[in-house]
Amino acid sequence: MKDEARALELVEESPVEQRTDGDDVVALHKQVWRLPGDVPLTLVRKHRPGGPTRAPVLLVHGFAQNRYSWHTSRRSVSAWLAGQGWDVWNLELRGHGRSRRDGQLGAERFADYVADVQAVAEALPGPAFQVGHSLGGAAVYAAAAHAWELREQGRSARLPRGVIGIGALYVFGQANPWLGLLGRITHQLRDQPFMAAFQVRTRLFGHALGRLYGVSDIAGYGFPISGWWPGSMEPELLQERLTRGFDWTSVRVWQEMSRWAAEGLPEWDEVWQRTDVPLFVLAGDQDHLMPPDDARVAYDRSGSHDKELCVLDDWSAEVHWGHLDLVLGRLAPRHVWPRLHGWMQAR
Repeated sequence: MKDEARALELVEESPVEQRTDGDDVVALHKQVWRLPGDVPLTLVRKHRPGGPTRAPVLLVHGFAQNRYSWHTSRRSVSAWLAGQGWDVWNLELRGHGRSRRDGQLGAERFADYVADVQAVAEALPGPAFQVGHSLGGAAVYAAAAHAWELREQGRSARLPRGVIGIGALYVFGQANPWLGLLGRITHQLRDQPFMAAFQVRTRLFGHALGRLYGVSDIAGYGFPISGWWPGSMEPELLQERLTRGFDWTSVRVWQEMSRWAAEGLPEWDEVWQRTDVPLFVLAGDQDHLMPPDDARVAYDRSGSHDKELCVLDDWSAEVHWGHLDLVLGRLAPRHVWPRLHGWMQAR
């Protein structure tokens, strides 16, 4: 039997009004919750003032990011989903954002992030839809596979209502030769002393990108590793997203991602092929960090009898799509958010 689930502790709460997009504002009840333990985690919960009318939705950010992957002052998918009645929980993985306030360091292996998702899933009011962006997608894939394996062993584990990967990793650096090369080089250097475990703060990099928006945005047309499609995000919103959303990371986690680039499939692949939970994989046609050929591997190898793949492009969704803009791009409220809502509502 599994250990008894840890109980969430309410830290603070208040009524808020948040902008979902443009002039659209929604009144919400916002709470900050803490999951205590050896590795304390913090979540921001949002729902309608009278309470949620739909199931919990767990949002999981990507590599070196935080809760601002899902929310800015000008556009917020977390606020929009809460306004639709969902019980939205925005998780910051260990060592990221508010989850770092107690002075703890971040993950030293990818499995730490998977453990965070599992611990939170057990503590939520009920089974949740787990939505992961980028590396957060890999974390929810792996957590679902682990829960399924525990069930196979006759042990207790809470399965997600469904898993959604947005520009989400399953394999890494296979379809983008530049990322693959970078990953293989890092993997070859894994035993060097200077690659010892340490934490890196990426916020300065985010600040620099934000200030260089004009240059970096244009470079996206030809630069082989770009985080968004040029013109997909307003300068002020992109600057806020880059400045507030870049956080800490561990070199060890990057080394694991590099091993995936060098060796191919992740270690949970065998179990994933048996995991039968509803799956929705959403990718952007011009996502340099997670090209659709890489993103769709999660769909192809899933054992789910209820799975869907959606690749947004300029024919089906007006414009080309990159990585960050899949969540907070100027057209995401029109083409991405309703797809997420509709897929979850149907289940």
